[in-house]
Formats: sequence, structure tokens, C-alpha cells
Amino acid sequence: MKKENKNIIRNVLQDNDLEMNLAAYGHAYMNAAYEYSLIRLLLNYYTIKEIQDDTNGIAKDDYLSATVDKLHTIMFQTILSDELEIDFDSLIVSLQQIRKEMTDKMTVLTAYTDSLQIYEYVMNRIEYTVKGESFPVDETQLATKIFQYLFCDNDKMVVNSKIQMVTSQLPIRMTKNRFFDYLTDTLNIYQGSDQSALDDFIAMLKSTALLELPQGYDDAYPVIANFIQVLSTCDYKNLDMETYTALMEQFSFTTDYLTELVSNYLLVMEIVNDLLVSLIAFLYQNSDSETVSVCIDMLKALHNAFVSESDIPDSVDEGFVQIEGVQEELGEDILQFESILNEVLTKHQDTISWMMSDKIFNGLSMISKLLSGSLFVDLEKKDEVNEPADADYIIEKRDELLALLTTFFDEHSREINRAVMAALFSNMPVLFNSQQEVKEYIEYSLGHCSNAGELMACAKILEDIMENEE
Repeated sequence: MKKENKNIIRNVLQDNDLEMNLAAYGHAYMNAAYEYSLIRLLLNYYTIKEIQDDTNGIAKDDYLSATVDKLHTIMFQTILSDELEIDFDSLIVSLQQIRKEMTDKMTVLTAYTDSLQIYEYVMNRIEYTVKGESFPVDETQLATKIFQYLFCDNDKMVVNSKIQMVTSQLPIRMTKNRFFDYLTDTLNIYQGSDQSALDDFIAMLKSTALLELPQGYDDAYPVIANFIQVLSTCDYKNLDMETYTALMEQFSFTTDYLTELVSNYLLVMEIVNDLLVSLIAFLYQNSDSETVSVCIDMLKALHNAFVSESDIPDSVDEGFVQIEGVQEELGEDILQFESILNEVLTKHQDTISWMMSDKIFNGLSMISKLLSGSLFVDLEKKDEVNEPADADYIIEKRDELLALLTTFFDEHSREINRAVMAALFSNMPVLFNSQQEVKEYIEYSLGHCSNAGELMACAKILEDIMENEE
């Protein structure tokens, strides 16, 4: 970071000449954000052009294709234009609407992913039964091997991660009430934490367990939704080989299709966020950096290549040499600027208002969220004072969750219910109090699995997990 910017930050923290230093801080932050977002935009725009040229993947989805066309237009009208008469504020609102639409779409795709993972769990565990294949499983030897795998590392976080993964793959052999006890113990961890933290955790569990399906789940992507409907009505106890094979072939096609969709959505959302940062910062920045001019020239060349459906010009590839390493430097600068933003907004709000600089600092607040690393962060959500989650609040939320799970378990087969329990286990923190408890759980789970086909499937999955880390 340049010395003058370090001095600005220090002066703001020391409340020195706030009128001058807050203004300098805001503009320096905007300059860095503008340059940084242009580089990110350039990289992602280049990638999406490559995808279009190689696979035409974006064009396969009508919504994504139309969205990318809108982004082309907005870029051409704003950062790539020599005219400044365009209404930036209206285009910023348009980009925010695009973000909301894409977030809603991504919520549906995430729900599809959760659903397919549950049915994959079920399909994997009936494979050997359907195929009529058999091999011996020594439960005691397998339990010992799993236990050694879990605790061969001294890093507690690594151990806990392994335990979560293994418990989600072991045969689920417990009563509904015992599972609810585990869930209750997990929620009790949040006692004293912000209510919002507990609410977010429960929302994630509901999504994982398919307890609350988003709007559009049944029709947003019919190919995926219809196949999930087929999976939900299968009689898994009586599947024959022909049906199982057909389902697995369709499963592979559907998951590949979904994976490509999600990948493309993430990339387009990156571009939306980068372009939104660029537009917010554009009117406040006064950067004379060569990086800006190089990025604009490269973006213009890429835009022309999109419009003319031509190859990426050599000048674009050559331009990357000129900005090599700049993104990393700017990223560090932005972290420094961002580190005091919350204090500035809370401590100096009156001064900011008196300076009539509310708009620039509101813009910085939005930029901070957009650059936070969370692609789908809610830009409209206000920071609220949170009450701590006391015992009564946790009991209320627990009872709501258990009621939903009870209804779900009553309406679904044992195979699907066990898959849901396993999915929830994979998202719950480790609750075992000792290595002995872990050992006993593994031995009980394997020893009480009377379904030979499921035991073989679990053994194969767990063996593969352990072998892949050797």
C-alpha cells in the first residue's frame, strides 16, 4: 500500500482532520475497488468467452444467455463508453435486479443438488443388492481401520472434518428419537450466540433435508425436476437390474448437466458482482493508473469479439503481461481499507452526513459486501442488533425443526429417511466427547447393519475415502 494511503487510514483512526481524511479515504478506497474490479471482470469475461468458443455452454441455457447479453450492453453503455450521459444509478438498479434473479435461480439449483445427493446415497447403498454381487466385510477390522484413519492426524479441525465425513457415510442405525437427541445437542451449542447464527444454521439444515423447497423447484429446470420426481417415487426395495441401470445412466446425465449449470451460474454471478462494483466506484474514482487503461482496452477487445463472434484477439493475451501481479497488490490494499470501514460507518456517521458523503460511503458498504467472497450475499440485508439465543429460543426453534422432520419421516421410506439423516450428520458439528465414544459409534453402526448389500456399499465407499488420502 502506498505511504499516503497508510497515512490516511492512520489519520482516520486517530480522528485527525476528519473532513479531509474521510474524503481522502473514500476516494482512495474507490480507486482501489475500481481497479481491482476491472481486473476481476476482465479475467471472468475472458473465461466466459473461452467457454462460449469451446463448448457454447452459456448459450445452452436461455436465461443465462439472455443475462450475458444484458451484461454486454451495460458494459458497452458504461465503463467501455466515452460518453458519461448514461444514468448509472438506473443501471446499478438493473444489475441488482439481475443479482436477485440469479440468486433465486441458484437457490433452486442448490435444492436440486441437495436432492440428488440424498438419492445418490440411496442408490449407492442398494447397488450390490440389485447387482447380486457379494464380498465379505469384516466389521471389526473395518472399524479399527476407520478409527485409525480418523485419529492419525494431530490437527483437531482435520480430525473433526473426517469424523463428519465418516459418520455421514456409516450405516445409519439409530431410532428417530436418538437422532433427534443428536440434533438437540447440536442446537444447544448455539446458546448465547446471536439468534441470527442459529437461524442461519437451521435454515441450512432445512435446505439439506428438503424440508423447505424454493419457489420454482418443480418447474425451473424440468429435465432435473422431472428426474427427481421419478427418484422420489421409486420402490428401492424392489428395483431390478434393468431399472437400476437406466436410473444410474439418467443420474449421471442429470448431475453432469446440473454441474455445468452451477459452474456457469457462478461465473456469470462473478461478472455481475465485478461489474456492479465497477459501476458503483466509477463515478467516485479518479484513478490515473495505467492498469485502468490497459483493462479497458482489453475489455473493449473482448466485447468486440463477443459481438462479432470472432476469436479472442492476441492483444488481449498480451495485455495480461502488463497487469501481472497487480490484482494481488490491490487485494491487499482493499483489505486494509475494508478493515476500518465498519468503524468509520458507525463512529463517524454524523460527520459523513455533514460532509454530504452518505452516497459514497453507502457505496463502499455495498462494495465491501460484493468483494467479501460470498457471491450471493444479500445486499439489502441490514446489520441488526441481535438478541442472544437463550434456552427458550432454542427450544422453540428446535420444536419447529423436529415437527418438520417428523412429518417428512412419516411421509417417506426408511431408505430416504436414512439418507436425510446422513446428509444432516455431514453438516452437524462433532458431538462426541472422546475417542472412545467415536470408536463405539463406529462399531455399533457397522455391527448393527443387518443389510449385507448396504454394509458392502458402505465399506467400499469408506475404503475409497481412506485410500484416496493415503
